[in-house]
Amino acid sequence: MSGLCRGLLFFTNSLTFLTSIPILFLAILINSNAGNSKCNSYFYGPVMMIGIILLVLSVMGMIGAGCGVTFMLWLYEWVLFLCIIFLLCFTILVGIGMNKSSYKSDQEAETFQLSQFSEWLQRTFVDKDDWSHIRSCFTETRLCEEIDPGEVKGCCKPPPYCGYELKNGRWIVPEPGLRSNDKDCTTWRDDPNILCYDCNTCKAGYLARLKDNWRKLRAFFTCLIVFLVVNFVIGCCAFQGSR
Repeated sequence: MSGLCRGLLFFTNSLTFLTSIPILFLAILINSNAGNSKCNSYFYGPVMMIGIILLVLSVMGMIGAGCGVTFMLWLYEWVLFLCIIFLLCFTILVGIGMNKSSYKSDQEAETFQLSQFSEWLQRTFVDKDDWSHIRSCFTETRLCEEIDPGEVKGCCKPPPYCGYELKNGRWIVPEPGLRSNDKDCTTWRDDPNILCYDCNTCKAGYLARLKDNWRKLRAFFTCLIVFLVVNFVIGCCAFQGSR
């Protein structure tokens, strides 16, 4: 039974090792493309963290299982246990912060409001300092020219309720004037370096996109935690047999 557990542990950690390499490569790629901006920095940290954790754990697991080193298996189990607890707490706490909002994924961009998102999300991602970096990133990358403006909700077009008219490819103020004096209406400029990047609708759209991406990350973290728990159980079997 001990030999079977050690063989399974070596196999699962070999898969983990092979998986950690492209994850680390992806993190390096994200960091190199991000430059000094915060376009992708929020993704860089978690991706790099996961890659390093998987790499270290897989090496420890393969040495412990392949060479039958009891101390390495013991250390592997403790590190793995702490990683499971950390990832579980991280997923739960971030999930709570993300879910405290009334935003719906099928909601129209013009109905976005910053107040729909939790104070934690606003403080963490779109406060004054953070948003200045994100805004500069939008400008540097010409975000609204590179992709469909509809995908960048609230940032590339003036809010419809303002009453701007599109003529010859430019948004202009109609003769009667704007229909609303809302801050976002007066903030908009038909300038690729300005647009509605300082609008609250743009900040809300950014948080909406962040929350949609979190749903995918949550599924990944859930699968990762389950996989690590299975490894932990197999490791316990291998450790008991090696004593």
